[in-house]
Amino acid sequence: MTKFKDSGNLAKTIQDLSGTKPEIIKDFNYLMPTLQKLYNLIQPSFTTVQTNNVVFFNSNEQADDNAYPIQLVDLYHNASPTFSNLIDLRRNMLIGNGLQPMVASGDTLYQPTVDWLNKENQFGQTMQDIWQMICFDYSLGETYYLECLFSPKGKGIVAEVIHHDFTTVRAVANPNPSLPYPLQYQLSRNWGTTNKTGKYVKTATSGIPIASWNPVRWAEDGGRQLLVCKRYSAGNEVYSIPSYNSILAYVQLDAELANYNLNSVTKGFTPTSIVVLAGNPSKKEKDEFVNKFKSRYVGSNGERTLFIWTNSPDEKPQILPFNTVDNTPMVELLDKILTAKIASGMGANAELAGVQTNGNSLQSDLNKLAVAYNYYYTTHIQVFQKEMLQALNKIMRLNGLSDLTVVTPPLKLETPETQSAPVPQANNTKNLMQ
Repeated sequence: MTKFKDSGNLAKTIQDLSGTKPEIIKDFNYLMPTLQKLYNLIQPSFTTVQTNNVVFFNSNEQADDNAYPIQLVDLYHNASPTFSNLIDLRRNMLIGNGLQPMVASGDTLYQPTVDWLNKENQFGQTMQDIWQMICFDYSLGETYYLECLFSPKGKGIVAEVIHHDFTTVRAVANPNPSLPYPLQYQLSRNWGTTNKTGKYVKTATSGIPIASWNPVRWAEDGGRQLLVCKRYSAGNEVYSIPSYNSILAYVQLDAELANYNLNSVTKGFTPTSIVVLAGNPSKKEKDEFVNKFKSRYVGSNGERTLFIWTNSPDEKPQILPFNTVDNTPMVELLDKILTAKIASGMGANAELAGVQTNGNSLQSDLNKLAVAYNYYYTTHIQVFQKEMLQALNKIMRLNGLSDLTVVTPPLKLETPETQSAPVPQANNTKNLMQ
């Protein structure tokens, strides 16, 4: 076999390989779409505003956008259904049976603790309501913030608790540069920007100041402080970076995959054929010809024909098949990979997100689903609940009340019994025979 080496002259190489000199078409107009990255790896960074020392929590979308928490919310609402389902699973498991006193019902602290949990704040929210809110915050951001209002009459006990969405809170850098722990926070509903349509807002560089939790200084701080609960990891003493941060690229890619499928349907599939016509008419004449073609050649294929006009007036029209690669297997494989990566990054099985694996229905192995649920509770949810309750119990102990606990019942599934068809009665059988 003779081997040909491409010396850089494409036309000569093609002629050597095919034995025929190729025709070089110079007047062929085309547009090559610019390739764009489907996603960028999210690496949140911290920057400090020089004027007031507010620490920005930046996403990967823009420099100093202060929008990482907002981006998490956008991904939850607009990106991967697997990711959203697992966040909802986290939240529901964290909520469990709600806040309960740790002491027995006969203890003297039991009833005062129950009364305090059912007491409404100025917005009509009880601690049970707030528990559900912070369970979502911890599921998505692995952090929560509670504004504590102290009672002068009660000598510094917490009289009221107000929940603040974790996207609305930013820290102020500690005056001591060697200490990363914030002594003050600022509240605003206008932090950051996102790249989602309709989500642009004016970026705030300052908000309403509030001191961090320190009951000894409640009077000096104006009777209001911010209780912060967040997961610790090395290098982020200021804000909590979720443990699943490494899989956010797959979450964004899942959204891009959905957009790819949507655009394939709404904007037309790849052309099935190319029609080459002689001459180079005006744009108006081209449009008229295409419209006439569509009116006579009806059907979905009529929208999938590409027309090309050449400058050779004597050339006969040619119809060329447009052979394309079927991307369906690749898309299906990518979808499975994304589901597995997202579930694995959040420490869960894909079945817990309602995804069938290996072609088996979720009902085919209920025991496996129950084991996966209980394992996820032991390795993740129980740890989260412990961290969340440790912060809440600071308020309870300050108020002289019982510590709190939460119980998430284990998942128990029962296979529905198969009911046999009713046996026809003798009279009914006789009537049918007649």
